[in-house]
Amino acid sequence: MTTRKSYGREGSRTDRRNESDQEYWTESTHTVLSYWFCVLAVGFQFVLGIQYIDEFFGQMCVVEGVIGLSGLLFLDLLHGVKTIIYPKKFKRLHPNTFFRSVITFGVIALIQFLFQIVPLITREEMALAIVFCSVCEEYFFRGMLLEIPFKIGERSKDKFTVWKYSPEKKKPDKEMSYIELGGIVLSAIIFALFHVNYYSQPRLLLMVFVGGGWLGLVYWWNKDLTSVILSHFLLNIIFVVQFYQVTGL
Repeated sequence: MTTRKSYGREGSRTDRRNESDQEYWTESTHTVLSYWFCVLAVGFQFVLGIQYIDEFFGQMCVVEGVIGLSGLLFLDLLHGVKTIIYPKKFKRLHPNTFFRSVITFGVIALIQFLFQIVPLITREEMALAIVFCSVCEEYFFRGMLLEIPFKIGERSKDKFTVWKYSPEKKKPDKEMSYIELGGIVLSAIIFALFHVNYYSQPRLLLMVFVGGGWLGLVYWWNKDLTSVILSHFLLNIIFVVQFYQVTGL
């Protein structure tokens, strides 16, 4: 017989998950917003990719479309929720989704400011691709790549405390396994390496790695892909606006 630890005024540790974690493993990873947002983004990437297929830009758009589509088709299956293309039941949109997005955006915007990076845009189609690639990338680099480490890690007993709640909060401490941490770091590395046009500029790669690590951490904390998508989407919009301000176009 197994026993479950409880927590109370004495602040004893608990093995019980937070409610958000419980819901994460029993429902789709897609919200209605994230799903149709990704459908739109994938459509834009494939249209631009086919239009400019003879150029590196067009080929990268196709790649972005493929990784976004893979998230739509396979993320729920990998998650353990049986579905065919369209979820039978979407994940509920959390009331704090947009608040979480603003906080997450604030940090990655600060990272971008510290590195003082302005993207190079040569045409309006590229600006559009940059804005919508954020959705596809989050479905793959945070959703697909972190699903297995999260699934294995949440069953691991080898964990460390990330955030300790006071006994009055009556919440279990936020704990992370080393497998989950390794997955977040690895996904950030792969995310940085994916930006092949940054290979000649290590500072750019470091910026993407740090930003990817932060987004992965936020996804782990909230178990909410939608808020991460929205923050990355907003960041890329700021990127594009910043470029046009600098160039005067």
